[in-house]
Amino acid sequence: MYRMWRILACLLLVSGVLAQPLIAQAQAPEVVSVNEYTQLLREAFTAAQRTDEIGLREASDKIVALKHIRTRSEDLIEVNHQWLKDALASTTPNLPIIRDRLAAMLEALTAGRESAPQDLETLKVILNTDPFDKLKPQDAPAPSNFNFLRWLFGEGLTSCFTVIAVVFVLGLILYIARTVQRSNVKIARRKDPAEEQKLTSVQAIERADKVAAEEANFRDAVRYLYLSTLLWLEERGMLRYDRTLTNREVLAAVPSNTPLHQRLAPVIQTFDRVWYGIAEVDQTTFDHYRQQVTSLREVR
Repeated sequence: MYRMWRILACLLLVSGVLAQPLIAQAQAPEVVSVNEYTQLLREAFTAAQRTDEIGLREASDKIVALKHIRTRSEDLIEVNHQWLKDALASTTPNLPIIRDRLAAMLEALTAGRESAPQDLETLKVILNTDPFDKLKPQDAPAPSNFNFLRWLFGEGLTSCFTVIAVVFVLGLILYIARTVQRSNVKIARRKDPAEEQKLTSVQAIERADKVAAEEANFRDAVRYLYLSTLLWLEERGMLRYDRTLTNREVLAAVPSNTPLHQRLAPVIQTFDRVWYGIAEVDQTTFDHYRQQVTSLREVR
């Protein structure tokens, strides 16, 4: 029994040693610029928006690997995306929640870039709030393996056994890789319903009224009202509906000092407070927002 435990310990050690170069080879950059960081977030947000789990995991691997963001003045700011890693640890991650959180981060970064003279200070404020503030974990001292290795590689361990152990570990790694590959194929074949992409502006506002009246789900009802607004603008050639754009970028695409911009701004601001905020949404909030959406449609 004692010898079996030594054999098992050897297998675990060899697998760890063999895995190190593979992990190091696949590592993503740990430092990127603010623009590169924003692009990575946008890739992940777009994948989550279209329920592309494989694309989301590929983009998230790069984001999770980041440790610093480099500003224009070459300052380094620490970041931590443990929340994203934890969210994707599940076999069925909640993509809408991940999408909304990535959208909020993009909104924050976009807002930070609008005040160029205070770029660094604004970015520091953003990165000192959740999810960026859980930083600077204490470095644990490296464990000493001297005594363990002396016990493990006793005189009873032969070179032949080492070769067998290496072959076994390589076979195990290959089996895990094939299993993950088959799992990814199944995920890729999941049918994307894309129900909202088929709605018209009229259908979206009807859906909002139905969700509010029958389910009292005013938060989703507000989202359908906002969707109907974007669809209505696209149907009339006033604005191109691009699902990858943040709300702030949608507003920036409309010329300022125009009636459309003045009516659209409160619609977007109210939606952001309702969708990304923590306040409860009631019938009064929904009715007021519906009036804003209706008022926007009077613009010609």
